[in-house]
Amino acid sequence: MKTPLAISNLLHHRMRTFAAAAGVTLSVVLIFMQLGFLGSVESTASLLFDALEFDLIMRSSNYLHLSAAGSFPQERMYQVASASTVQATQSLTLGLFPWHHPEQPRKRRIFSIGVDPLDSPFRLPEMQSKVSALVQPSSVLIDRKSRPEFGPQNGQRFGDADLGTRVEVAGKSVTIVGHFELGGGFASDGLMLLSVSHLEELAEGGLANQRSLGLIRLKPGADIVESAARLNRDLPHDVEVLTRDEAVQRERLRWTQGTSLGIIFQMGVAISFVVGIAIVYQVLSSDVAQQLREYATLKAMGYSTAALSRVVLSQAIMLAVLGFVPGLALAAALYQLTARVALIPIQMNTLRVIFVFVLAVSICSLSGWAAARKLGSADPVDLF
Repeated sequence: MKTPLAISNLLHHRMRTFAAAAGVTLSVVLIFMQLGFLGSVESTASLLFDALEFDLIMRSSNYLHLSAAGSFPQERMYQVASASTVQATQSLTLGLFPWHHPEQPRKRRIFSIGVDPLDSPFRLPEMQSKVSALVQPSSVLIDRKSRPEFGPQNGQRFGDADLGTRVEVAGKSVTIVGHFELGGGFASDGLMLLSVSHLEELAEGGLANQRSLGLIRLKPGADIVESAARLNRDLPHDVEVLTRDEAVQRERLRWTQGTSLGIIFQMGVAISFVVGIAIVYQVLSSDVAQQLREYATLKAMGYSTAALSRVVLSQAIMLAVLGFVPGLALAAALYQLTARVALIPIQMNTLRVIFVFVLAVSICSLSGWAAARKLGSADPVDLF
């Protein structure tokens, strides 16, 4: 059985083949990492919404994202509660405060969520059960996924050993009374829960009677979309009411397309794609240039330019496979390392694997097509 010409070419110039496959691997890893970070930005954008119990959510008309939510008067919650389709309302106040652990040399900014400790707004069982601990004066709950720099110098994640530890927030002493697990994502390195009255105290009255988010639960059978439209008509223009799906989609869109993070990662994918094309093209082009006489001989034997171009394209597709397999394995390992070190949710999924494989094949196909154009200069007449 004869070895196909494309395979023979790859085996004959093994170092060149290795260099091309390594270039594909590099591009695959870079694309996987950029897509992984972009996916993390999107998934972490809605972590808080996923943890809250609501049908509709009210926010300031000046709302940008959770870290810049703006505020609206508490009076708007009373107006919403009087609507005929509304069953219950709750509100959250968000803020950023300087945090200083006694074992750390410098202060950090921590994202803070003020809630009513007697009326948990959360759907996650752990958070539901622990919010009531915030009735204790000057008490806070800390997210276990906060960066280790918010805790003791040993660099360990927050745990039971931290219970009772007194830390400084906005210049005032507070006590860690418990933990929960949510994650702040790219918006914040640290996250804490406290009572809304305690948050207003830390803000020194700057957020008195101001709320960042209003959670609205509707009566059974109420139409969610129609209720949102009616509330938007009836309420003043300093607030807007969204369904859960609208809130999640807008938050994700804001982070992936309206911030530098999302744009940087998207540009990273494009640049990695171009780098891959350049590397593979250089290798295949060099291979074709050095074997022009052999290709000219094949033309003299009756092979058409199209047939020889298919040989080059076959080599390119093989390089895509050779580079993709180790690239996938390396990217999966880097995903696990990143998730453990950076504490962000970055996971491999089937759709991403398929998408990157298609990109790898596209990189090599475009490179092969460009390199195959050199075959037009392989003229049998030059042999004689």
